[in-house]
Amino acid sequence: MRPKDKGTKAENKARKAYEEAVLQAFRNYTAAKEQAEIVHEKALKQAIDKKAREKADIKYKETLEQVRKVRDDVMDEAQKAFNDVMSKRG
Repeated sequence: MRPKDKGTKAENKARKAYEEAVLQAFRNYTAAKEQAEIVHEKALKQAIDKKAREKADIKYKETLEQVRKVRDDVMDEAQKAFNDVMSKRG
């Protein structure tokens, strides 16, 4: 096996791992967002006054921010790992 072939295999493996991590992060984000929407809708239906609805809205927005942050952190780490492999090719 030539060194170039070994590098190409490592790059392909790294690319596949990166793509899988990004895809899984997006799927998890989508699922969490859907769950947050369901909970938010139920909270709004059960809210008895304007203050309760506002609180439900705030919690919903905070949840979406947290879910986005987790998704972005996972994607950033996957990108860093991929870049590390690619920078070591030679």
